[in-house]
Amino acid sequence: MKQTTFIVLMLALLFTCQPLKAQTTFQDLPVEFRKNGYPQLVEECKDVLKAAYMAQNKLGTYYDIPNWEGYPVELWEYFTGEDIKKHVKKRGLVYLLMPSPEKLATWIATTCWEVKHSVDTCYVNCIRDFIKWQSAAQFAVAGVVYEDMYTKGFFEPYIFKDGVTVYVADSNMMPADKHCTNEQLEYYLHLTNNDLKPNTGRYARICSTNRDHYYAAGGTVDVGDNGDNRKHTWLEVVRQLYQQAWNSDRNELMIAWAKSSPYMKE
Repeated sequence: MKQTTFIVLMLALLFTCQPLKAQTTFQDLPVEFRKNGYPQLVEECKDVLKAAYMAQNKLGTYYDIPNWEGYPVELWEYFTGEDIKKHVKKRGLVYLLMPSPEKLATWIATTCWEVKHSVDTCYVNCIRDFIKWQSAAQFAVAGVVYEDMYTKGFFEPYIFKDGVTVYVADSNMMPADKHCTNEQLEYYLHLTNNDLKPNTGRYARICSTNRDHYYAAGGTVDVGDNGDNRKHTWLEVVRQLYQQAWNSDRNELMIAWAKSSPYMKE
């Protein structure tokens, strides 16, 4: 009787417990892709990384950046093209943690396989090209990112922390003329959340993952929303997910974006 009861309980658990979802690894990818498609994708990812315009003059590699201890964060100095309003090249300083071509290719391939169960070139190329356009795989740990997003040749500073745009609370530390001083550049490298305005930016490097993507993919941490409640916890989530990806075949931020992206639809 006791043995029968035990068997019944075990069967009940078997049918009611949700199994853990297996996480895609490189070895799960089709053999033919690993043999031929992957080496080609690695070469294409080298081209993506060549577009990393902030990777100009490496000043050092640091393993002790607060909250990034143990990761090979690189400090880069770079210069924009000649600004159409200031008529000079603007200097930038930024901490970057960029993947190797192999790591980036692996993230792209496992994202395609997990989201579409396919490594067809239409999906691979979609993610690869989007990353090249959006960030060139430059994950900004901290510092200034100059972009001429709205007016070609007018380079405006965007301050980043943990892969997300942030807004400095001290107005004296933001340049009114959009040309950062050396003092300001150094300041941005060492920002804490206490130095920031309450809201952060919406999008996370390296492929513009936002809070809606995160929630839709099963994210449970309260990171606010994409409206007027853009909590600092988004920085912590992005940092943790990118660090997790660094030592993995998978990048959850990329997977979350791909699950919601209209570019990845049939």
